[in-house]
Amino acid sequence: MSTYGIATICNNMEIVSGIWQMELYAPRIAAEAIPGQFINLYSDDNTLLLPRPMSLSAILSDRLQIIYRIVGKGTKQFSALHRGEQIKIMGPLGNGFMLPDVQKHSIVIGGGLGIPPLLELVRQLKGKTDAFLGFSQKPFLTENFEQLGASVYVATQDGCNGYRGNVMELLENTASDGDIIFACGPRPMLRSVSEWAGRHSIPSQLSMEERMACGLGACLGCVVKVQRKGADDWEYLKVCKDGPVFWGAEVIWDE
Repeated sequence: MSTYGIATICNNMEIVSGIWQMELYAPRIAAEAIPGQFINLYSDDNTLLLPRPMSLSAILSDRLQIIYRIVGKGTKQFSALHRGEQIKIMGPLGNGFMLPDVQKHSIVIGGGLGIPPLLELVRQLKGKTDAFLGFSQKPFLTENFEQLGASVYVATQDGCNGYRGNVMELLENTASDGDIIFACGPRPMLRSVSEWAGRHSIPSQLSMEERMACGLGACLGCVVKVQRKGADDWEYLKVCKDGPVFWGAEVIWDE
C-alpha cells in the first residue's frame, strides 16, 4: 500500500557529472518496498504540478536511495536540497521484479539510468549473477555491483571503459546462458533483450522506462501494449500501475 508523507534527506551528492544520489529517511515506505518499484517526489515549486517518479536503487531498513540525472527544473531543484531538509514523497508505487524462490543463474542487463534500480535487485537475488551494464560514457556504480558479488561486464559507447559498443553487443560476445533475465533501460535496449531472451528460451522480466505524469495510473500517459499469457487478445496496460516490470514475452513491440 502506497504512503504519502514527508521524508528527511540523509544525504544528496553528485556521484558523476550530472548524476546525483539521494538517500531519504522514509521508514514506512522502506518497510514495504521491493526491487523494481519507484517513488514520487514532489517539488515545493507551485509551477511544477507533476511529481517526479524515481526508481529505488537501495532499500534499507528505514531509508531509501535514489539516483537521478538533472534533466530539468524539477531535478535541478532536488539537487540543491541538503541533509536534514524535508521533501514530500509517495510510495512504494508500481509492481516490481518477481524474485525466484530458489537459487538461479541470473543475467541482469542495464542501460544508462536503468542501471541503478538493478542494484537492489542484485542485492536480493539468490545464486550466481552476471551484470551487463551499458553506458554512453564514464561508467558508474560498477563497484557497487561487484561488492554485491555479481560478475560485472561493462560496455561504453565511446570505448572509455570495457567493451566498445552497446550492452547487447557485449552480451552477444560473452558466453552467458543464465536461467532468468532481468533488465531495465531504454525501450530499444529492452526490445533487444526480449528478442535475445526469446531466441535463447530464457524468461525475462523488463522494467519499462516510459514517461509518467501522475505515476498513479490515472492519466493513461504511460501505456504499453501487452498480451498476458493465456489471454485471447492484447491490451494496453499502465507502466506506472500495472508495471513498471513486465514479462518480456508478453510485451508487443511492433506498433
